Amino acid sequence: MEQDTSNRLYNSTIDGNYIGGNLNIVLYHDSEREFVVTHNANIKPTTYFTGRETEIGDLRQRIEEGRKSVLVSGMGGIGKTHICRKLFEEYFNKHANGEDIPFRHIGYIEYSGDMGSSLQNCLKFKQQDSPEQNQEAAWKELEYLASDGKLLLFVDNVDKPLGEDLGLQRLNSIPGAIILTSRQASFSDELELYQIGFLGMEQCKEIYEKIRFKGSRRKIGWEEIQDLEYIIENLAGRHTITIEFLTHLARTKLWSVKQLREKLENNGFRLEFHKNGEYINIQKSYEVLYDLSKLTDAEQNILETFSIFPYIPLAAEICNKWLLADAGVSENDDILAGLYQKGWLQFDIEQESYTMHPVFSQFIYEKCKPKMEEHYGLIEACENSLKIPKNGSVLECQKFIPFAENILKKIDMKESRKQVTLMSILAYLFDYIAEYQKAKKLYERSLEISEKVFGEKHPDTATSYNNLAVVYVRLGEYKKAKKLYERSLEIRECVLGEKHPDTASSYHNLAGVYVRLGEYEKAKKLYERSLEIREEVLGEEHPDTASSYHNLAGVYVRLGEYEKAKKLYERSLEIREEVLGEEHPDTASSYHNLAGVYVRLGEYEKAKKLYERSLEISEKVLGEKHPDTASSYHNLAGVYARLGEYEKAKKLYERSLEIREKVFGEKHPDTASSYNNLAGVYARLEEYEKGLDYYFKAYKIFISKLGLSHESTQIVYENMELAFKEWNPEGDFKQWIEEKMKS
Repeated sequence: MEQDTSNRLYNSTIDGNYIGGNLNIVLYHDSEREFVVTHNANIKPTTYFTGRETEIGDLRQRIEEGRKSVLVSGMGGIGKTHICRKLFEEYFNKHANGEDIPFRHIGYIEYSGDMGSSLQNCLKFKQQDSPEQNQEAAWKELEYLASDGKLLLFVDNVDKPLGEDLGLQRLNSIPGAIILTSRQASFSDELELYQIGFLGMEQCKEIYEKIRFKGSRRKIGWEEIQDLEYIIENLAGRHTITIEFLTHLARTKLWSVKQLREKLENNGFRLEFHKNGEYINIQKSYEVLYDLSKLTDAEQNILETFSIFPYIPLAAEICNKWLLADAGVSENDDILAGLYQKGWLQFDIEQESYTMHPVFSQFIYEKCKPKMEEHYGLIEACENSLKIPKNGSVLECQKFIPFAENILKKIDMKESRKQVTLMSILAYLFDYIAEYQKAKKLYERSLEISEKVFGEKHPDTATSYNNLAVVYVRLGEYKKAKKLYERSLEIRECVLGEKHPDTASSYHNLAGVYVRLGEYEKAKKLYERSLEIREEVLGEEHPDTASSYHNLAGVYVRLGEYEKAKKLYERSLEIREEVLGEEHPDTASSYHNLAGVYVRLGEYEKAKKLYERSLEISEKVLGEKHPDTASSYHNLAGVYARLGEYEKAKKLYERSLEIREKVFGEKHPDTASSYNNLAGVYARLEEYEKGLDYYFKAYKIFISKLGLSHESTQIVYENMELAFKEWNPEGDFKQWIEEKMKS
């Protein structure tokens, strides 16, 4: 996937002499809140839940004392989840019956990836205007619910220790009773661990009867008890999920207990133990079950796919779209429902989604080692789901990132074109949502494979050079980006010719680096060359041509030719509104940069309206914490500064700085521009010492990244000198700055 830098807003205004706040979170009213505060209110244990009276009693006491506990077992599949579900159901029923309970609200969270996103997926909260606001709103809602200590929260299947997820640490600071489940024996010293053991024999037999004779009151015959006890104790090791699966198998095959024992023993099935009770060879044992099941090729294909996926619910609609074609079957076959009936898959009725228990996933994956050639359909379906739609919104795409990451991690793609394609699409999405380090790693790996598979002078390798360069531009590493763009251009001119659209993209992107390095005449020539090719090959109404108009206009702004810039921005905006729509991020970029021209022409009210429109789109489509949104905050603040509204400007500059420090770090040129402009506001408010501190931080960054002679470095120096003279009219500025540079 080819990347072009023209649709981004990294050229923030760096002003002379002039040069975020908190999220506005809206919570529910108390009258809008229900007893169950999560979407998955229909949390129930299995119909064959049995035993656990001691554990339930102990945990009930902990809960009603407002303690925080972690149920641990060191392994999966022995019933931690269903203990939590049983307790959830108990308090839910008591509330429904009007009984007195110590909780005002309860909730059930299924942990997936990290606590923040899990909370956002499961908790009911008032939807905000952006994804970033939504996650913080979920936390604020939870904190409010727990503020009186009358919240009971269950968090199931936590697969990270407390120290690896800041959200879990934040959760630990919240009042109220919390029960987590984890397979990690060493979870945290800060939370009380509660060890879960295996069910007793009588409870295991009861599970068998409830599943095997579903819907009837039938019991196992006395003549079968000895064989069943042998299966439970010696073959299944009283491992709950294994007993469940064996019973499903017997029910599907209509086997008696004696037949089930014979089948298992003939195939050598037996779970083995260490002395401390932990399983060994569980994969080897489960492979026998896999052979016994005699699944069709299509069923095996689907189970292989689930063994690749993370333990995250996947909507049935997406399962149909991704898995059925890959397996060569249609929806009419009801194959997913069949695998659920046989006990292989889990199905959530409320969410209409499928998952596979990690115990099954692990042994199937180890047995099958899924191969790329058997899952082309899956890979292509995932690629299509990751592609950013024409409206520019990525909310749907982001849901599939964990699945794409697991496909890349767990399917052997043999350093192929298919691997490069999936990596590039995922990296492009990471770049789009400002996850630059993740994008960089994928592009680096993609380039490595491209050089090996295609050779150094292949067009696909040129694309990999180009895409990695784009990320270096985002990270402020302009010299590294320049070398990669030059390498990409060299290949394209040689292999594709000077008038190919990809060659035009290389001219275009290399020009962008020259702009950032302050070499505007070089940039102008390259943009003009790119525009000439695009007009001839793609036509004047193409989005890429609009990007050339847009970025060439940016050079004219730098050169002080504002009327020329204005005409080009207006032409770019006209095309983008027509082709991409008014709410696309590229259209927002045109509003934003046209506003910058109005600023320079002194038409601040016109500029203000356009910046506000650009900001509205960016917040809606990209979110409040995206760098493009930060640029809109930054430059709208500049308008307020020119209008003398310094407090408003200060809040917006602070918001922009907060985002940039988080996304780019403290040593990026865009972060420096925020330091510079915020310093100007402090100077206007006569807070000179704060202003000088920020000016100096900006100055050091610009020297490091752009050099002493760069325009931005010189502007900051002049601003700093003016502020110093206001602060200390008799002082020696040069001596002051020399001392600062030494410290």
